[in-house]
Amino acid sequence: MAKMESRRERYSDGFALTKFTMPVIWQMSSVIPGGFFIYHEDEKRELIYANNKVLDIYGCKTLDEFKELTGYTFQGMVHPDDFESIQATIDSQIDDEKGDSTDHVEYRIIRKDGEVRWVDDYGHYSYSPEFGDVYYVFISDITEKKALIRSEKHYDRLYSDIQNLLADLDRIQMSSDEKTKADLEIIKKEMERITEVHGLAPGTTK
Repeated sequence: MAKMESRRERYSDGFALTKFTMPVIWQMSSVIPGGFFIYHEDEKRELIYANNKVLDIYGCKTLDEFKELTGYTFQGMVHPDDFESIQATIDSQIDDEKGDSTDHVEYRIIRKDGEVRWVDDYGHYSYSPEFGDVYYVFISDITEKKALIRSEKHYDRLYSDIQNLLADLDRIQMSSDEKTKADLEIIKKEMERITEVHGLAPGTTK
């Protein structure tokens, strides 16, 4: 309770969620390109609103499907293996003395069809006398972006490993007989060819 009182004092803003501002939020969120939802910041973390893009991200055609999938709670939206760490990160960012009323996290979700996806989450904490402590959240699907980053890291590691192996071969060649040196040179040339053919240079992907 003391933590919430501290947040309310630090992050009092001019826009409070009320029954009069809700229609404005609904109208605005219907035209933004990404997902947007609002939820209570309490033990239940029940949602107040979610736009159609959120339903799309979760593979749901109707609000009823989304409610059945998630329980209409923020915790139900997050992959169960990720929730505790994600919630701790959100709390840490919001309660940081050098922070502000926003947080940024990435986590996995489980769609209605069972597919696991990654989302980017930007939240804003606010207090409303009518609704209490709430979060306004913007989310987007970043699964392909995460896959690309992993792919780039994989290629960079592979390139680094090959370069290290070539350096090892150079050292071995220096203390080998002529026949062994010739054999090692053939191996080196083939590895260099593979590196070039597959574009295995830092920051490149195929």
